[in-house]
Amino acid sequence: MFSDHLVLAGGGHTHALVLLQWAMNPKLKPAGMITLVNKASTTVYSGMFPGVIAGKYKIDEILIDLRKLALKAGVSFVMAEIEGINLKEKKLLLAGRPEIEYSLLSLNIGTKTNINSKLFIRGDKDLAVPIKPFSESYKFIVDQDIHKNDSSAKPFVIIGGGFAGIEIAFSLRKRWPKRPILLKVKSGRNINKNLLRNLKALDIEITQKQPSILYPKLICTGNKSFNWLKDSGLPIDENGRVLTEKTLQVLNYPELFAVGDCGVIKDYPRPSSGVWAVRAAKPLANNLEFITKGLKLEEWKPQRKAIQLLDINIRKKKSKAFISWGEVIIGPFDFLSSFKELIDKQFISKFDLVKDINSDMSSEEEMIKCRGCAAKLAFTPLSSALKKVDLIESSKDDSINIGILNSDKTLIQSVDGFPSLISDPWLNGRLLAFHSCSDIWACGGSVISAQSLINLPSISNNLQKELLYQVLEGINSALTIQGANLIGGHTLESRKISEEPFSLGIESSLTVNGVIDDKKYFWPKGGMRNGDEILISRSLGTGIIFSAFMNGQVKPYILDNVLKEMNKSQHEIVNYINQLTNLNPRSKIVNACTDITGFGLLGHLSEMLESTNSDQLKMNLEPFKVTLELDNIPLYDGAKELLDKGFESTLAPANQIFLKNIDGDKNLRFELKSNDSSSNRSFYNAMLKILVDPQTCGPLVVCCSSIYSEKLIQQGPWIKIGFISK
Repeated sequence: MFSDHLVLAGGGHTHALVLLQWAMNPKLKPAGMITLVNKASTTVYSGMFPGVIAGKYKIDEILIDLRKLALKAGVSFVMAEIEGINLKEKKLLLAGRPEIEYSLLSLNIGTKTNINSKLFIRGDKDLAVPIKPFSESYKFIVDQDIHKNDSSAKPFVIIGGGFAGIEIAFSLRKRWPKRPILLKVKSGRNINKNLLRNLKALDIEITQKQPSILYPKLICTGNKSFNWLKDSGLPIDENGRVLTEKTLQVLNYPELFAVGDCGVIKDYPRPSSGVWAVRAAKPLANNLEFITKGLKLEEWKPQRKAIQLLDINIRKKKSKAFISWGEVIIGPFDFLSSFKELIDKQFISKFDLVKDINSDMSSEEEMIKCRGCAAKLAFTPLSSALKKVDLIESSKDDSINIGILNSDKTLIQSVDGFPSLISDPWLNGRLLAFHSCSDIWACGGSVISAQSLINLPSISNNLQKELLYQVLEGINSALTIQGANLIGGHTLESRKISEEPFSLGIESSLTVNGVIDDKKYFWPKGGMRNGDEILISRSLGTGIIFSAFMNGQVKPYILDNVLKEMNKSQHEIVNYINQLTNLNPRSKIVNACTDITGFGLLGHLSEMLESTNSDQLKMNLEPFKVTLELDNIPLYDGAKELLDKGFESTLAPANQIFLKNIDGDKNLRFELKSNDSSSNRSFYNAMLKILVDPQTCGPLVVCCSSIYSEKLIQQGPWIKIGFISK
């Protein structure tokens, strides 16, 4: 009996349907930890892709959100490219990150386009794009839209005379009414007379000649397996597909399963098609459950042929479709197109898992508690407790901020932490490190070392080992690029009931040590000067976006973009400023700096202003005020739209205490400016919420003179969002 860690490699149709079954009926899910690994956060439903090309559907309508689906199913999601399998050590090898150990592994990685290099001559590849992956071929097609009504444009070539190439040709004719379209078929290939007649009727030219290297080409020449499958040592057929038993277990490897286009049952050959991938979902789900329970696995005997429907998107007319069974092709008929549309929409609608989420998110009870930095303690209880303790001079930050020790160099120490933001333990460890390092960066320092405290869920030793390994490797990867090291730490086991996915049960913190070579280069939090300009290093909105994600309401590309930005270290922009300082040792470039984390932009700027004006008043000088230019504050894509739908971080209401500083008392005063007319109250109200949105891996904010502001903006990524005045 197998247990512990089941890894689903690939987010193909079979695995997507298995996840859906577990989401709808958790009792059928195998015991232990389950992880889905896929190169992208979404997978395209291939049956509707020609309809997207024809303009029948939008691309968003045919995407399956794997990250959301995994979360609903209680499965960890890892977005990474698979590079191979170590069969002996039972490890899935990933690009740019550590391997994942498995006790059970299921392969549903699909295939790639079979490109015959002999078809192309030198220089041809720049204009030739394979149909897979669909995201890249769709972008290629969209870029060619400028010629859709140009009958004199260079012909667009589809290479491949199979069903896929023919259906794409029909779809492109609907998309491009006048552009010349060529269907390149190999010599000796016969196209069904009925299909041929319809192709010619739509001015789609059939050719067996090699097209010009100057013509753009879409390659639809069938499928082939990924090279690493051949190199793995797994049993494969002549097409590179993994051979399995009728139970879908790989021959001689009972702990491995292979389904979809990458696998085939021995002695039951069949073409690669989404039809069989869909039908394999139920037997795979059953056998994954049975094998973990020690039960007898069921055998699956797939049919050798399957019905296929091929759409013709006729210009200015209702669509028609052919139906095929092996070599028999009938049609085209209107009702077949309607039938195909019905089947496709029913399939994709299965993955609409948000019906149980109320669209009105105004009630706090309906919101799932936020993770990441939004899980920090609110300002009021934190500041009250620190004042009562009276052991340190606090800046009211949850890390008790930064202590400065005098030695040969200025040493800085800070601590930060949060419950897992996402279910990928390696990436979560990396984000934790970047977030924790920002206190050091905000002082102008360089990180030199860190120590971790990791609280793991109460699960088996093997799973704890794997989770701890992934988290520590994630932390290490963020430190080593800065020349820093993880020098130690401590672990704890949670006494809470472990919920799935187990990776979300990890709570981690990091003590980070930094250094500043010369004390005069230290960036204070309070040091604003009259006329300083306020610059920000990246966008705002992570609290809103992750709140929507936890409640199943964010589009995958929005979260992908945010995670991509959060996964970048900001140490290089700090280093650049320090290099400028070395070139101008008599000038101070950064007068004040902070990082934007749990209290939002307004909260952390309030700390800067309070510290600055405290010094001003001690010298009997007039206090400063901060003017923020709302139109210039950068936001992540989707943040404002989600805010308009009622999403906000669970920490945001507590952060509204800082709104009192807008046009507030003399010593802590903010002014907001906007080019929008005063009647646009909705924009102003939305920006108020943005100002108090807590940020994980948030931006740095610096105050500097206009002379240096221009240099930093020119270098990037800095954006001016305001200024200091009296």
